[in-house]
Amino acid sequence: MSKFQYYSMDSLIRFFLEQGKEGDCWDFKQEWHENIADLIKDIVCFANTVHDENCYLIFGVADNLEIKGMQKPRKKQADIIDSISNLIFAGDVYPTVEVKTIVFDGVELDVLTIFNVENTPIYLKKQYGQMRPWCIYTRTGDKNTPDNGNADVTDIENLWRKRLGLTKPPLEYIYDRLHNKAEWTTSDNRYYNVYRPEYTIEIHPNDDDLDAEFYAYAMPNSNTSYDELNIKYQTTILDSYQIVVLDGGRLQIPTPTWGYVCHDEYGLHHKYTYKYYVGGSKRYRILRFLYDPQNSDHRYAFMHLQDVVLFYRSDEERLAFEVYIEGHQNLLSDKISEITRFDHISTGSDRKTEVYKERLKTGVALNALLKEWRNTHDTK
Repeated sequence: MSKFQYYSMDSLIRFFLEQGKEGDCWDFKQEWHENIADLIKDIVCFANTVHDENCYLIFGVADNLEIKGMQKPRKKQADIIDSISNLIFAGDVYPTVEVKTIVFDGVELDVLTIFNVENTPIYLKKQYGQMRPWCIYTRTGDKNTPDNGNADVTDIENLWRKRLGLTKPPLEYIYDRLHNKAEWTTSDNRYYNVYRPEYTIEIHPNDDDLDAEFYAYAMPNSNTSYDELNIKYQTTILDSYQIVVLDGGRLQIPTPTWGYVCHDEYGLHHKYTYKYYVGGSKRYRILRFLYDPQNSDHRYAFMHLQDVVLFYRSDEERLAFEVYIEGHQNLLSDKISEITRFDHISTGSDRKTEVYKERLKTGVALNALLKEWRNTHDTK
């Protein structure tokens, strides 16, 4: 999992600048390369890294790390992609890039992202610029392989190990492979990785007598049960999750995380409680693994879940939105007071019913405010 996954681009650049130097996944440039071949070589070097981070070329920053902007002609994303696609890479494995322009401390910067590649090493079959065919160019620390050189044999070995999934510990490997459901086969609530069958995901019933949480009452059927999901390497449990089975068995997902908003002036007591998931988190990866959008039962139950549980794009977004709500507590209270749609629910306990009604309405209100906040925040 990327250590930068919760960073905005602005925060990411600020973090890189605070290091006071360039690194193995970022480089600063005052201007764009005049020679496209030199740019492509930098891209290839960054693509050939053993770590699992995206890499960044940031244009508009001087050698002394002063933010100066760019004066000379700039490159377009389409031109870079065209240049890459016209080259002949071994195994047809190409670097993938994206160019974005941002305003950082009032200055326009161009950020070229080189996305992480698993099928390393990437190398050319024909000469291009100063890059020789069949030679492997990589990024080690803040240095690229010289034009007339070749990567160190240890670095080359590690790049092949990365391709084969041998550079990651078992738990990290499992989380990274969850996105490709075709790699997993199931039998009796047990999932096996078809390439690494020693990696398994097992789901067992939870025998504890647990109450249904509030979001269960957003479903057409409030009947709820709980399971335990264990991620295992051979016989060792590496990670565990509580799994909630919603809508009478239609949807099976990890329980969302508790959130708290509208604190008092001392920050000790909160007024409202809600639940959320964070995109890209381990819990969210498990959710996407278990949830099948092609299954109509799954999809229908998930639609009701999204009504009352928040889905953040990142943890940074969650923190920023919660700060916004803390400063606009009246907006949330007013929005909650307008909602009547859950007044019919009954949990069998008057006190519990009132608490659950408030939490359901809080989820709906927060989702509405999050949408409004994003519309304003995304246009800044």
